[in-house]
Amino acid sequence: MKKQFRLQKILEYRERIVEIEKGKLSSLNTKLLENRNAIMATQKEIDSKVEESDSASAPMMLLYDKYIKKLNDQKSALIKTRKQLETAVEIQKKKVLDAIERHKVMEKLKEKHIENFRSYLNKEEMKLIDELAVSRSGRGDE
Repeated sequence: MKKQFRLQKILEYRERIVEIEKGKLSSLNTKLLENRNAIMATQKEIDSKVEESDSASAPMMLLYDKYIKKLNDQKSALIKTRKQLETAVEIQKKKVLDAIERHKVMEKLKEKHIENFRSYLNKEEMKLIDELAVSRSGRGDE
């Protein structure tokens, strides 16, 4: 039996896959956070322009209304993007969990290999001890 775990390269590959998938999830979470911040900033801008438009003259009211409509459209687009990002985050979480599970399988195989190798070494050691005991007892009889 060999000491080296034959599937070590696969184990390392799966470790890299887990890290890559976690990186993708982190990136998506960052984008989602930025999107939420943009939505809040747009809402604050809308609120401030609505307050300003209340005290504006009639010709300026039209400009404020157009700008507020544009901001609302931007906010709607950001909300749509947020929903897409949330879906992407959920999908990526599943990918990360799958990658982790596949990695755990390889880890368990490696642990089993180590356990089997230790058992093999113990058996070999016991054989050697038995051989020494037999050879010593054989010499003592003569």
